[in-house]
Amino acid sequence: MSLDISPEHPNGDVPPELSAIVLCYRAGTSIHLVIDPLYEQLEAKGVTYELVLVANYTDGSDDATPAIVREFAASHKNVIVVAERKRGAMGWDMRSGLAAARGEYLIVIDGDAQNPVEDVVRMFDEMKSVGADVMKGRRIARFDGWYRRTVSLVYNSVFAILFGTRGLWDINGKPKGLTRSAYEQLDLRSDDWFVDAEIVLVARSKGLHVAELPVVFRRNDERASFVRFSAVGEFIANMLRARFTRRR
Repeated sequence: MSLDISPEHPNGDVPPELSAIVLCYRAGTSIHLVIDPLYEQLEAKGVTYELVLVANYTDGSDDATPAIVREFAASHKNVIVVAERKRGAMGWDMRSGLAAARGEYLIVIDGDAQNPVEDVVRMFDEMKSVGADVMKGRRIARFDGWYRRTVSLVYNSVFAILFGTRGLWDINGKPKGLTRSAYEQLDLRSDDWFVDAEIVLVARSKGLHVAELPVVFRRNDERASFVRFSAVGEFIANMLRARFTRRR
């Protein structure tokens, strides 16, 4: 995967302990609701870190996000920007950020402020505490409306039936956390929304420790959801493909 990454990695040849990866697609100026407080929390944490801002864009769009995050990176240390013409959906963006990150712990969060930004540091601490290889958010309280909750209920119910994921729920929940070792073992390939499920399924198939972090999911008043109802069909098609096709 060839990426437009700037500036140079801030910590030289020494990998940081934590890479916080923010998926910024079409966030615009509202991305500051996430990256400003997250940066302050990373600075206060007292560990080596990098903040990876993924601002991939669609050709011909009026998306100002790449310029906005580049300006942020220019005035803040330890910030990496990944910005390239999109060749996939959310999964491709996530893989772009993970490929650019160098931390021992990699934690991905969406840039729409629906997950509290403190969940990044909270997940980092919890992964180290319980020895998890992979960790995912599990939304125990949701304020995003009936539509998203319905899509999530259908998806997770079918997922549990097909894959028998007893004890796990909310497969698409963020943040998503991976150790460096787990990331290298997973060899992620999904370019779309199924990447969240791929992380869980491949991690379980390899016997990795998958854990959950209870999180709250806020309303998004900044923009409409990118998850259309047609995504249910896409999710189910991907699940069936994964269930009945052996990955090589």
